Amino acid sequence: MMYQNGVNNVKKTLVIIAHPEVADSQLQQFLLESSQSLEEVEIHYLIEGQFDIKEEQNKLKKFDRIIFQFPMYWYSAPFILKKWIDEVIDYTFSKTELRHKELGLVVSLGVDEANFASGKPENFTLSEIFRPFEALANKCQMIFLPIFSISLFSYMTEIEKKRLLIEYQQYLTKKNNVNFETKENWFVSRGKSISKTYEDTKQENLEQIISIIENNREEIEDLRLLIDEMRSDEP
Repeated sequence: MMYQNGVNNVKKTLVIIAHPEVADSQLQQFLLESSQSLEEVEIHYLIEGQFDIKEEQNKLKKFDRIIFQFPMYWYSAPFILKKWIDEVIDYTFSKTELRHKELGLVVSLGVDEANFASGKPENFTLSEIFRPFEALANKCQMIFLPIFSISLFSYMTEIEKKRLLIEYQQYLTKKNNVNFETKENWFVSRGKSISKTYEDTKQENLEQIISIIENNREEIEDLRLLIDEMRSDEP
């Protein structure tokens, strides 16, 4: 799937993985499997000592949304990501090629996320800890997305993992908007896409669910119009 944002052949999301042991990480393997069905997403691994700066820069040009995915090491990202940023995002490139793109972080944590708050054991929020990435986005005139954090994956239940799968797919592909209508549109679009891969019975069930969502959306829109009319009649 290609997106047209003023440039031909621009894909939506590039996930840059900075993890020294991807193959041995249960979480990273789960996330990789979760993204396999997303045609608009490309995965890019950072490998030590193998940066072709021009090639890396050309890759960045092709995407609207850039995601850094990594485990938190001592309140920061792994060294390989810092090195990649230092070498690839030079001053000229940052000013001319990254403007208006989106930058997001998918960060895995070894402790409960609830600990990251003022007065809690870690005493700082994740937004405070990863402020340098927000500063980078600001310098490059990019849109900085809310941080997507994942804590204690190995302790998650199957239901929690299924919820994580959906939320992760949304973070990679959904329009950067938190309203209900945007989420609804994402579910409908995603449902129509994956229904083609199901057998007849499952496909029929999924199509029924999509139909219900779309019908409910029409009813909600009618109610919204009615409320607007009532407000307009108020003195």
